Amino acid sequence: MALLLVVIFTLFAQAAFAQAAPAPAASTQAPSTQGLRLDFQTVDCAAQRCPARATAAEARHWTWIEVTPTRGLARLPAGWLLLVDNTRFSAIEVQIDHGGTRTVIRRGEFELGRNWSLGNNLLFSVPVAGAEVTGIRLGYRDMDSPRLMRRVEAMDAAAHDRHMVRWIVLVALITGVLIAAIIYNMFLLTWLKTSFQNWYVVWLASALAYLLVWSGALLYLFPFLAGPASARTAYVLIGLLVLSGAAFFFALIERETLPPRLVDYGQMAGVLVALASVVAAFDMLFPASLGDRLFNIAILIVTATLLAGATFAALRGSRTVWVYLVGWAPALAMLGVRILRNFALLPQDDAVDLAGFAALGWQSLILSLAIADRFRQLRRDADSAEIERQTLRRVATTDPLTGLGNRALFQSLLDQSAMRRGGLDVIAVDIDYLKQTNDMAGHDAGDALIVAVAERLAAAAGPQGLIARVGGDEFVIVLEGQARNRLPAVRQMIALSAGVPLRHGGHDLVISICAGHASVEDRTTPLARIHKQADLALYRAKAAGRGCWRSYDASMADEASARSRLLSDARIGITAGQFRLHYQPVLRLDGRLVGHEGLLRWEHPEHGLLKPQDFPEVMKESTLLPALQHMILSEALAKAASVRARRPDLTMAVKLVSGQLQGTAAAVSILDELARHRVPPSALVVQVTETVVMSGLGGTLIECLECLRDAGVNVALDDFGTGHASLLQLRDVPANIVKIDRSFVGKLLESSSSQHIVKAIIDLAHSLGKQVVAEGVETQAQRNVLFQMGCDQAQGLLFGDANAEPPISSIAA
Repeated sequence: MALLLVVIFTLFAQAAFAQAAPAPAASTQAPSTQGLRLDFQTVDCAAQRCPARATAAEARHWTWIEVTPTRGLARLPAGWLLLVDNTRFSAIEVQIDHGGTRTVIRRGEFELGRNWSLGNNLLFSVPVAGAEVTGIRLGYRDMDSPRLMRRVEAMDAAAHDRHMVRWIVLVALITGVLIAAIIYNMFLLTWLKTSFQNWYVVWLASALAYLLVWSGALLYLFPFLAGPASARTAYVLIGLLVLSGAAFFFALIERETLPPRLVDYGQMAGVLVALASVVAAFDMLFPASLGDRLFNIAILIVTATLLAGATFAALRGSRTVWVYLVGWAPALAMLGVRILRNFALLPQDDAVDLAGFAALGWQSLILSLAIADRFRQLRRDADSAEIERQTLRRVATTDPLTGLGNRALFQSLLDQSAMRRGGLDVIAVDIDYLKQTNDMAGHDAGDALIVAVAERLAAAAGPQGLIARVGGDEFVIVLEGQARNRLPAVRQMIALSAGVPLRHGGHDLVISICAGHASVEDRTTPLARIHKQADLALYRAKAAGRGCWRSYDASMADEASARSRLLSDARIGITAGQFRLHYQPVLRLDGRLVGHEGLLRWEHPEHGLLKPQDFPEVMKESTLLPALQHMILSEALAKAASVRARRPDLTMAVKLVSGQLQGTAAAVSILDELARHRVPPSALVVQVTETVVMSGLGGTLIECLECLRDAGVNVALDDFGTGHASLLQLRDVPANIVKIDRSFVGKLLESSSSQHIVKAIIDLAHSLGKQVVAEGVETQAQRNVLFQMGCDQAQGLLFGDANAEPPISSIAA
């Protein structure tokens, strides 16, 4: 393969050369066997006169090189060729003095499409015979550095042909080797993708591109790149070559043989070379001398890190490093020689470049063999690691607590476009009261509850059912094929599990499960859609109460769509200020006004004024509630400050959710808000429902309430009597106000049992030093009964409905 590529490239290059090379001049003399090297030196314009430019400012941009004609020029006929180094500049001017006149050849940096030669050289045809030449000057505008000039050479057409053939053969050989290595390594990449192979392919491609650009072979196809453009491109390619070479080394050598910090330093040094090459290439933006110096220093650094890495690897028993050194030793040696040449410590010569490219070809061959050996080793490792990967996959898709599938396993099913074996049933399951269990009895008890539910679900679904725990208290059951026959058993298990006691660690736990079910007979329906339907059914089941089962129907989708629209409207409403507070007066039963309760209202642009019971989904949406609650507190305190300017004895009550009352940090935030509005803590009444408080006993919510109470904030237990708390638990609640739920007050005159309950609540609260507020007082008769029972305060329609502006006067007793 490599030989075939060499032959093809050589034939192509020779054909192109025959078209592009200048025609040899007619001569009666025998052709020379080689080019004639000419001595040259940089002109010191301060000591001798330089060719005049239009202005002094323009003259400062030019560097002039004086070439000394020799007697050897006399044998060259008219049309002989002047070969000079290709470097970075913005314009070049060749001045040939002869017979008292001067011939000037001037080219801009983008006008050299017919003035190039292989070997990174520029070529100019001199129209006068060498014997007539009395002086030669080379002028470069914005030249990078005259120290990098390797040679100035005069030759006839025959010598130039030999020069071209020498480079064509070298480029063809190395190009064939590099292309064969690229093809071979790309083939290996189809079997086993490794980072060192990726980097080696990048290195091979960079080496090939650098060879074609620097040597000038690419100019056969793209002559517009001749001149400084190819020189600048070569700098960038060298940077990529060094970067990929360093990355290849540190990825190829066994990691256990290299210090981790040295690997980091080596990779950073490779990046530094790449950056320095860009700086050197853009000499129109950065000083050329600075770019060259940074570039060479960076190459020295990366060479040092490679040598250090090779030394460490060899001393620590690496087998791969020896093959690497055999391949890289010639390239590294030539890299060092080239650096010395760039620093003007060695003379400029073509032999360095020819040897450098030959070293690249050698390196590609040896390292391809090293990669083949490493490939076989990695293939064996990959086969032995496949079993371990399978084990890790099982671990990654298994819930460690229950042994069932986890969310990752279920997600992999969701990613499938369709089921293939007919219809299926999906059941979304949610454990009731898990958070309360964790707060009341600890997370060990919560884990025991999860395990108990998982065992029941697995037994009901059978061995063919797929069960995954997709959240803390959420499971999904997928029944497909014969497993669908287990659906009645799953439903029966969920119904029979409701209220089943579970004893753990001295705590009495209760198993309660809600489930939503969806099924489909069309095997092309994606599982994700069916799961979404089961989730909608679960939402309906949870809304209906604990321990419920619901199956999906189309109305649920309509409800979900309406709920989604309502939430979208709420997001807009919060931003537009549609949510605001209305204030209901709170009075003593003798008619004296003691404060107000801020009640949330939504002025919906389509549905009018809405109360919280009209938009319960908004009050449960975790993404909306924080902003809504912050607005409620801030607006209530602002109104309290305004009212207290006229009645400093009035309080302001607001209902907060548990998410706003987690830990002492939340309490500090509320106290800061009080200070910002200049409202004393005693003027605020924080209301939380009985259910919320009871679920948070011993948790961070109680810590927050205690902190607020100790700071002087009033804490009210709202809707008392509707939750699961006993009257005896009332003593452990950090509240100084108890609010009797309106459901008891509404039946106060109709039911003696309601009177007994209300009386008991009032007496117990007073015995514990707490005030009592009756909610929902609508008639004078209710007020009279509550007054006789010793109730402290009341609120309701009898005293006034909630309004945008709070009243500040008392009412008649």
